[in-house]
Amino acid sequence: MTATDSSKDARDTHLVAGPATDRPVAHRPWYMLLLLALIYIFGSIDRAVPSVIVEPLKSEFGLSDSQMGFLTGFAYSIPFAMAALPAGWLIDRMDRRILLSISSAIWSLLTAVGAFAQNFTMLVLARVGVGASEAPASPGSLSIISDLFPKERRATAISLYYAGTATGQMITFLVGGWLLLHFGWRTLFMIAAVPGLILAALLFFTCKEPRRGQYDDERGASEPVSYSKAVGVIFRTPALRHAIVANMLVTGVQYAVMVWTVSLLVRVHAMSVEYAAMAMGVAVGLVMMIGSTLVGFVADSYAKGDPARIATVPAIGAVFAGLAGVAMCLMTSLVPALIFMAILAFCMGVNTGPSYTTLVSMTSSNMRGSILSVAKIASILIGNGFLAYYTGAVSDLIGGEDSIRWALLLTVIFFFWASLHFCLASRAWRSRLAD
Repeated sequence: MTATDSSKDARDTHLVAGPATDRPVAHRPWYMLLLLALIYIFGSIDRAVPSVIVEPLKSEFGLSDSQMGFLTGFAYSIPFAMAALPAGWLIDRMDRRILLSISSAIWSLLTAVGAFAQNFTMLVLARVGVGASEAPASPGSLSIISDLFPKERRATAISLYYAGTATGQMITFLVGGWLLLHFGWRTLFMIAAVPGLILAALLFFTCKEPRRGQYDDERGASEPVSYSKAVGVIFRTPALRHAIVANMLVTGVQYAVMVWTVSLLVRVHAMSVEYAAMAMGVAVGLVMMIGSTLVGFVADSYAKGDPARIATVPAIGAVFAGLAGVAMCLMTSLVPALIFMAILAFCMGVNTGPSYTTLVSMTSSNMRGSILSVAKIASILIGNGFLAYYTGAVSDLIGGEDSIRWALLLTVIFFFWASLHFCLASRAWRSRLAD
């Protein structure tokens, strides 16, 4: 054996081996998946509330689009990124159920704090707390789900989990629009905080920590590894690098769409904020949830646990999302804009679950929390944080009532870049297996 072969074998001990066999899934994992999905739903609501109230906040506090982009983007993403590294370290080493219960309770309480904000600074500080406390949520949940379901079932489980994004958006925009109309924006923060506290208690008292790696065919993965080794695996594995970049772009563009589409409907198509929020809830929330739910079953049937094949699903979805997003921005009439918004939402649902399933399936259980946290830092800080701010800043730069149309158009074209990286990830993983 050559030194190169030996080095390659050493690297491979931190990556998942070949396909798994078909194994039944007990009923209890579905209960825990349900709780994790509900926590994610209401975490999405807590995160998305500012998107519903962009226009009321601008009016009450005299804010610019750039400031709103900062509030919905960097004010959340920077503290999230700062907390993500220690969160990933904890995910690989402690009872993930306890960690998620604590973080869910904290971010729910901090969401309620936003209701008492008297100025822009207080709003930012509340969002900073929410961002930092949500850092363990998604990586921790994905780590647990990967130990609840075998590889050939993970796309279904993870897609159902990420249907929580769409469900949360639907609840936020439909219920939030109604609450905004009748009670004002502060009530939204208060009501959004309650479910997370209840779900945190249920997760803590009614669930047990699953055994790590029980469904993975791994070679040499045992004790948790350091962040330096996890990052080293990312740099030595082209497929992982491309998958992380693709995930970063997809999640960032989708977040920007959710933040700014209500403003597009209000400014370009003259809808009221309340009815624009409700339209967003139906067109984006419901349709995206359908796409996310259906794609998991399709991806599992097509890919059978193969990360290279799973990566092709969001590659296709991102292309169609980009086309639908461009069309939505260019429409001058409301009804065609809503139709393309619904198509965009369906494609966004198709993208999310398989995107994260690709990452989970390429990593071993002893470093999954660390690598997923690195991926989350990229998607939240560079993707969500930058692209939400970028859209607002471009809108301010262009100026005028139609500026948000062109700013959002210059954001959704990043979907095409994401598709390229999904394709490169798929090709790189196949090349690695061939070698």
